[in-house]
Amino acid sequence: MTTPATLGGSLGKSLLIATLVGTLSYGIIHSLVIWITENGEVCEAAGVIEDPPSEIAEQDAIALAFALPAAIAMALFLGRRLTHGTTERLDDVIAVASRMTGERLDERLPISADGDALDRVATAFNAMLERIETGVAAQKQFAADVSHELRTPLAVISTNLEVARRKTREAEHWERVADETLTEVRRMNILVDKLLVLSRAGAAGLTHERRDLRMLASAAADRIGAVAKERDVTIEVAAGPAVEADVDPNAIAIVFDNLLRNAVDHSPRGERVKIVVESGPLVRIVVDDRGPGVPPDMRVRIFEPFARGHTQTDRASGTGFGLGLAICKRIITGHNGSIAIDDRPGGGARFVVALPPPAPQRG
Repeated sequence: MTTPATLGGSLGKSLLIATLVGTLSYGIIHSLVIWITENGEVCEAAGVIEDPPSEIAEQDAIALAFALPAAIAMALFLGRRLTHGTTERLDDVIAVASRMTGERLDERLPISADGDALDRVATAFNAMLERIETGVAAQKQFAADVSHELRTPLAVISTNLEVARRKTREAEHWERVADETLTEVRRMNILVDKLLVLSRAGAAGLTHERRDLRMLASAAADRIGAVAKERDVTIEVAAGPAVEADVDPNAIAIVFDNLLRNAVDHSPRGERVKIVVESGPLVRIVVDDRGPGVPPDMRVRIFEPFARGHTQTDRASGTGFGLGLAICKRIITGHNGSIAIDDRPGGGARFVVALPPPAPQRG
């Protein structure tokens, strides 16, 4: 297996080659100077030093005077030629990075066809910039959606109060205005609570402990039981052995509540919602309903904040904000799991949650 070259290694290799060539040039010129100065000399007397130290020093000085400038020039020339491509591309990278601002996140670092170390660095930075741009765009959209959701109840409250103040009203009218205002205030409270849950959901705020998911599913079915009974929908938790996973029980309870509430809200009267919890290579939670299902083009977007399907639920109950499934996805992702939608055989929607199996316990 070969180790990929680094940018520092490439530059170091170029400088080493330039240094070796410069040293070699110096050696060659030095040898030529000595050969020229010694050629034709005859030793006149035996016992006389042929090359006294002063003459050797003189030869070295002449060789150095000719060879050193040539060696330096050669090293600089080769160093520049060998590193020019890298330094030029570094200048391009710096120029592109300098143009990036909070409002211009679409800039990308240049990538050549060489596939060298600098290209790998640029590719990694471009991927990071892509994630940042996507995240900033999502935050802007999220802020716009929140503003839109809060604007509606505020507009209702403002309109009701302005109309009521135009003339003298009976006590019964003011009671009705107060009831409608309280309804909208409750809706805003529910929305704010859901937004807080959404912001806190994720790996950073999760704890992990060994829990039986089938028991958590049964507890969620009991909590949603009153709503299901009111809508004439039955919730069934499939029987089976305990299925354990390392989860945050409070967070997973939110997932069960949201999935069951979503299934109950979209199920026709007299139908059944079924929960299956099973173990395997991955721990799976399957929630089936017999509603209209989710169109294929909505099966990814429906997990985004404020996304809604093609049916609308009672907004006064607080179930129509499009935040429940976004909260589920963030919690499941924080557990290193996944959540997806499929068609239920026979009609309806099937939500499938996959979680890692429990880690082996020591001792």
